[in-house]
Amino acid sequence: MRHLMILALVTLPAPAFTDSVVATQTLRPKEVITAQSVQLQQADIAGAAQGIDDVIGAEVKRAVYSGQPVLTSNLTRAALVERNQIVAATFTLNGLTIATEARAMERGAAGDVIRAMNLTSRAPIRAEVMDDGRLKVLP
Repeated sequence: MRHLMILALVTLPAPAFTDSVVATQTLRPKEVITAQSVQLQQADIAGAAQGIDDVIGAEVKRAVYSGQPVLTSNLTRAALVERNQIVAATFTLNGLTIATEARAMERGAAGDVIRAMNLTSRAPIRAEVMDDGRLKVLP
């Protein structure tokens, strides 16, 4: 009986730990994560990001304190356009391109569709945030 118990303990797999990303410093809301602000820790934390490359460049929604795990549910894409920011806006239709400036009415990351106001006409517009932070006015 004793041999069976020892055999069972030896052959059972050890608990597997995966790496989880934890903060090395306090991350405030809307702060973009850098390589210096996080590290990997060998622990299986439910909901935590498992790779540093997954979180670098992302923005946190709520504060994460030093030593706490960085949860994937607390991450979002970094905003390129801030509310009330003046940004270049272009409208293209049938080969005609109109360039103007607009005031962003809300924050937005690349690919987001936001509301803005054309500064020349004061007309509200809908625009997509481009990768370089400019707005592409939608018809």
